[in-house]
Amino acid sequence: MKRKRRRVRKRIKVIGAILLGYVLLYFGTSIYYQNKWYPNTTINSIDVSNMTYEESKEIFEKAIKNYSLEIIGKEGVSFKIKGTDIDLSVTYDENLEKDFTDHKDSRGIFGIFSNHDHDIDLKVSYDKSKLEQIINESVLVAGNETYQIKASVKPHVEYDEETKSGKIIEGIDGNELNLENFNSLIKKSINKISPKIDLNDEKSYPDIYITASNSIDEKDLKKQLETYNNYLLNWITWDMGEGVKETITPDDIKDWITINDDGKVNFDKDAMSEWIEAFCLKYKTVGKKRNFTTHSGQVIELSGGDYGWRLDYDKIVDQAYEEITKETDSKLIDAYIKNNSKENKKALTTELEPIYSNKGYKKDYENFENDWDTQNYSEIDLTEQKVYVYRDGQLVHSCICVTGKPPTEDRITRTGIWYIKEKMPEKLLVGEDYQTPSKFWVRIMWTGTGYHYLERSDWANWSPTLYLTKGSHGCINLQYEDAQKVYELVRSGDPVFIHY
Repeated sequence: MKRKRRRVRKRIKVIGAILLGYVLLYFGTSIYYQNKWYPNTTINSIDVSNMTYEESKEIFEKAIKNYSLEIIGKEGVSFKIKGTDIDLSVTYDENLEKDFTDHKDSRGIFGIFSNHDHDIDLKVSYDKSKLEQIINESVLVAGNETYQIKASVKPHVEYDEETKSGKIIEGIDGNELNLENFNSLIKKSINKISPKIDLNDEKSYPDIYITASNSIDEKDLKKQLETYNNYLLNWITWDMGEGVKETITPDDIKDWITINDDGKVNFDKDAMSEWIEAFCLKYKTVGKKRNFTTHSGQVIELSGGDYGWRLDYDKIVDQAYEEITKETDSKLIDAYIKNNSKENKKALTTELEPIYSNKGYKKDYENFENDWDTQNYSEIDLTEQKVYVYRDGQLVHSCICVTGKPPTEDRITRTGIWYIKEKMPEKLLVGEDYQTPSKFWVRIMWTGTGYHYLERSDWANWSPTLYLTKGSHGCINLQYEDAQKVYELVRSGDPVFIHY
């Protein structure tokens, strides 16, 4: 029993000692930290542990006076922004004092074992233009000889020279900064008087570098590749005759395919149209200069008119576009990608007939001007005011005529090489100020010029200069018998050479 009492008294003494120790520690700690910051205390990353308020102010003054922010980027490349370089100014007294008061009010005996990280508004100001210049000229933004700025490459589809087809390119991260996010981070750090930013800490500083986007779904990427190769792997061939062929190849098409930021594969019809235009111009003989031997044996150079070959540009553009963009059997595409054999290429080749808006008599790709029938044609000599008709290489008819009255543009008979477009035994010729019935109409120009009979009271007084004063509205007026003969002799498509 006595032992029991002694143990109780002993426990009471121990508890009392503990309570007394706690009270002494509490009051001792309270007295010691009455005008001090707790241990493990930082204000805007500045360590003020166990410092008096005045000491912390001195530390702040020193930190601000010598302030610089170090920014570390990829490959350990870094640069510093000094407070003096941007005219840094900080007004912190009021907020620091308030934070110190709040810090004291939150004290407790166990506060000495806690971490106290505070951020206060330091009322920072600086020259924004100077800061912007330093950032833009920094090595992390502008680069230098040893640290080149490289943009990130998103996963995408592009042409592969080796396989001659499209392939998926994996995304590659570069070192190009997102300037908006980077500038914002620097300003926040300066406002807190933070001493360092390590951009390699991706968890703390995400979205600072422009990275390759891996958000593109693998299925979408494969679909892009399928569409790309469907456009690309086409050989479109036109048989131009005389053993000559023209072909659009994947090497041409690759420059006409684009993929936008959303991953949509587009075909540039306008870019293809430039190729088609060059193709059409290559085989166009309409308007070309030709050496022509006149009825008198004189060789003259004549150009203009509408005779010759002309491909139908619009129809050929549509022709090619339809072939390139239509869906191709994926098995044929896969076979070619695996093996670029002639057989697999042929399976992806489309042979088309050229579509002409105008045709000549023959083709001569060594001498393009030799596209007309040298045995069957007619000639109009505007100086002599005479018509000459040739059949089977022989002059079969010649006669006088009256052509358009110069110099008025809408009445002259234009020179050049034209062709017979239509024949009508009778036709009413209609102009702005006339309506004239005619016979034996042979159209030479779509504008209304042609051979035809016209009853004139001055045929008996005809001369080679009559047209200068009493010329037609552009047509070749003929006497009845001559008009009938010309009508019978000429054929649709025959060239007509008009010259002085």
